[in-house]
Order: sequence, then structure tokens, then C-alpha cells
Amino acid sequence: MKAETLLNYIGSVDEQYIQELFDDTAVSASKPIKVSRWHTVAACFALFIAGTVAMITGIGGTEYANVSIGHHTLTLPMSSYTTVMIDVNPSIKLEVNDRNVVITAEAVNDDAEQILKNTKLIGKDCNAAVKTAVQQLQKQGYITDLKNSVLVSVVDEDEENADLIRGNIVKTLKTLSNHADYGLSVLSQVLSDDSAYEKLSAKYNISTGRVLLIEKLCKQYPDFSIDELADENIQTLNQLIVYVGLPENIERIGEAAGVVPEKYRDEVKLDDLKPDEIVNFASAISDFYTKLSEYYDEKDIVDQIGYVLDINEGITTSGEKLWGVIAESRNQLVGSQGAVIKASENVVSDWYDQKNISKVKDFVNGLIEKAS
Repeated sequence: MKAETLLNYIGSVDEQYIQELFDDTAVSASKPIKVSRWHTVAACFALFIAGTVAMITGIGGTEYANVSIGHHTLTLPMSSYTTVMIDVNPSIKLEVNDRNVVITAEAVNDDAEQILKNTKLIGKDCNAAVKTAVQQLQKQGYITDLKNSVLVSVVDEDEENADLIRGNIVKTLKTLSNHADYGLSVLSQVLSDDSAYEKLSAKYNISTGRVLLIEKLCKQYPDFSIDELADENIQTLNQLIVYVGLPENIERIGEAAGVVPEKYRDEVKLDDLKPDEIVNFASAISDFYTKLSEYYDEKDIVDQIGYVLDINEGITTSGEKLWGVIAESRNQLVGSQGAVIKASENVVSDWYDQKNISKVKDFVNGLIEKAS
């Protein structure tokens, strides 16, 4: 039997011994093989026999995947696996074997295709793979100072194991966050089975993990709908959660960037907004901060050292609610910027630079006067 064929049936064998087998094939035929080498071969052969019995009897539900070890690619049977999903807007799905090694990496949507195109995740330790994926998301601008939210979802029939993996991933991202110029805000969750969410995942072209998060939001706040939230990225959903509260069994570390300071939440009366209005408000404020970053450094915006925020509420003659938002500059080199946000839209309606910034307040105040 060829060495490669033998290795295809070995299973989860220590990489050291697999490498030793490859080293043996390179040894000259005239050179005697050490007894320790034969011990290694014998051990592997014993595992081969056990693996064959397991496959014949159906023990463990053996599955196979290509795994890179050193400079070699092997097809190894995997006795079990866990699903790990990383969501920002790109959604990446990883299958992890019982040795915590990534055996498949799947792009759930088109944005994720670009992330995986030049990113090697298969064969990596799960935590290292997640770290690599998040670093690539940062590199390609999906995670920034103003868009710092990540959702981690772990699926395993053994929920204790799922929670252990979740905890290790969160620790990995927390360490990554500590070495960055800005902090990550990580939402995380576990579940034993995600098959119930697969149809909605396919319908909305999002991960089952994101479907679960949205379902939990809708369960806690029945006025929300999956149709309404499915198009929102994780950053906006995280900001929305800041306003309405963390759903059950969702954990979070780090603060979501681009959230309206608490003192303004009472002024805009978030509690009185309709569900679609509060979703639009969260999304439009995120859009406002993104546009503001064209004028200020993103870190200044997140830390609120480049501006002072001011929000004025208005009502049109037709009864539509809107807000005039102004970022008053603390930097003399950059003027104040402002925008009008309509409750019916999830982006800013009109943008005003320093030259006509006064129109924001005049516009909103004028509407209030007309409405009264």
C-alpha cells in the first residue's frame, strides 16, 4: 500500500508522526531504517486498522477533507466537526474537525468570496484561522474604526464544546483588538443545530448565525421583522442592540462604534420611535459617521475628539419625523458638517458642509414652526 493511501485512512494523527512518515520515504533504500521509525509506522498502521473498522461499522460518521500539513496536502478522515461563522457583512463559514483544525472554508455571500480568494484558512488552527480572516476583513476595509463589529456563531451538538470554542475565539479577537489602534466589538452566540435556519439563510443570502441573531432580536422585540433586518450589516445590528438592549444568550465584548451618545437618545426619544424608524435611525447614523470620516480621521470620530454632536428633531407638514444632525468641529482646520435624516430612510437625506451648515438648523426649525 502506498504511503499516501495509508495516510488517507489514518485520521487525526500527530503532525510530527505524519511528517516522519514523509521523511522516511526520502531515506535512501541502502540506508537502514531506525527501529523508532518502524514504531511510528506500526503505530500509524494500528490507527489505520482502527480507522478502517470505524468506517466499516459506521462509528463516528467519518467524513473527509483535504488538510495541509507542512508542505503536504492530505485527505484525512474527520471524526466530527464544529461550524464556526464569522459575520461582518462578508459572511464566512468554517468547518472545524475534532482537533480544532479548519477543514473547509466557505464564502456565504459575494463579499466573502473576495476575502477567501487570497486567504488560506484550511489547515489552520481554528483560532488562527479566525484571526487571519478578521485581519483580512480589516485590510479590505470591512472592519474599521467606525465599523468595528463582528459576530461569531458556533454550532456544535455538544453545546459545552461550542461554548468552549466560542470563548477561545473571543479571547483571540480580544487579543487582536488590544494590538489594534481601535477596539473590536464582538457579539457571540452558540447553538446545537442550525438546520432550522438554513432556508432563511438561503433566502436572504446571509449566514445562519446572522439569521439566529435577527430572530432573537425579533423575539425580544416582536415589532421588528426578519425582512426589515436581513439587509442590515452586523455593525448596524450591533448599534441597534445598544439602543434596544442585548437579546437573550448573546454575549458582547467591546463597545460598538458610531453609536449616538446616551445623552442624545432621550432627546430623539428612541423609545417612542416605531420599529422601522429606529432601524432606519441606527442605519442612517452609521451612514452619517461614515460620510463624516471623509472630513475627520476615523479615530477622532470614534473617540469624539474631532467634533461635538448636536441633534435637532423636526416634523414635516405631512407629519414625517426627521432629524438635523450636526458635527461641530473642534479642529479649526476642518469645518463643521451636517446632514438631515428622515425617519423613513436608512441613509442621510442631505449633506451640508461648513459653507451652509446653518441651513440644517434653519431647515429643521422651519419645519417645526410650519408643523405647529
